[in-house]
Amino acid sequence: MGKNGMTSMERIKSVLRREIPDQVPLVLQSREFGLKYYGAKFEEAYRNPDLYVQSQLKVIKDFELDAAYDIWCTPAVDEALGAKMVIPEDDPPWIEEPCVQSPDDLNKLKTINPWKDGRMPYLLDVVAKLKKAVGPDMPVIAWASPPFRTACLIRGNTQLYMDMIDNPSFVKDLLEITTENCTAYGKALVEAGADMVCTSNPVANMDCISLDHFKEFAHPYTKRFFADIKKAGAMAINFHTCGRWDDRFDLCCENADILHVDRVDLGEFKQKYGSRIVPQGNIKAVATLFQGTPEEVRDEAKANIRDAAPGGGFIFGADCAVARDTPPQHVRILTDVIKEIGIYPELG
Repeated sequence: MGKNGMTSMERIKSVLRREIPDQVPLVLQSREFGLKYYGAKFEEAYRNPDLYVQSQLKVIKDFELDAAYDIWCTPAVDEALGAKMVIPEDDPPWIEEPCVQSPDDLNKLKTINPWKDGRMPYLLDVVAKLKKAVGPDMPVIAWASPPFRTACLIRGNTQLYMDMIDNPSFVKDLLEITTENCTAYGKALVEAGADMVCTSNPVANMDCISLDHFKEFAHPYTKRFFADIKKAGAMAINFHTCGRWDDRFDLCCENADILHVDRVDLGEFKQKYGSRIVPQGNIKAVATLFQGTPEEVRDEAKANIRDAAPGGGFIFGADCAVARDTPPQHVRILTDVIKEIGIYPELG
């Protein structure tokens, strides 16, 4: 609890309402870092839900975080649809082999059942156990793949980008299927106990597809995906905009509540979009938090809080997932900086 005794849930809800909480909330995607800090490996997290839950509880306690994360960014829907997922011993999972080789393969894609198919029941169990462990005073954030990202992974990024030009109707047919299935999993996460659903779409940023293609193939389906998950009871949608999104941030604000950003000036970003969404971020996870000096971590943390915290409506954290081998003392600096300048009555 902060200076005025708010719980993490109260703090986050206050931020979402653009009210002033007792202190700046600290939220970190700590999957990789948390497992290493706890002394476990990735592969173990996909066999023992209690181990993963305990790793989250440890980082939450030791670094005074304001939210718990599930085993985020696991391409479980993609795997359930037929793509081959690989889980290395101590690295994040990835899709090794797409399953849609031609338009004819659309007929082979089934409607998934998140409670029965693939690895999804296990991940839902992790969410339920996390929620039981942290209780009502702390939000649980769970990840669901957006429709465009899943379409890219089960088709292959390069091939799907070519399809957008050569066979757009096929792409839209595929997106209808991925939207249905990604939304089903997102709703199941809420039913399992997730308070917020987060997503990320690195294959739809401005270095990957044009704004016109984003408007046609990514945004409408993502917007629908967000809206349906909110209708299912999610407290908030957290959208991690990985990479450069400058020409499409205004669209990203539609149906999202929090934009977890990286390559932006937080002060300018909040001034421009803060009335529509809550910015989250954005100390550099690699260049500063992992590779920097303690002084650099402290200086950047202070700058971010001073730029974006005044007036509320801001969640502090890294610009992406905290790297596995990040020095724990660097993460602790973020907590200490909040205690130093992130208590709102002391902000100038």
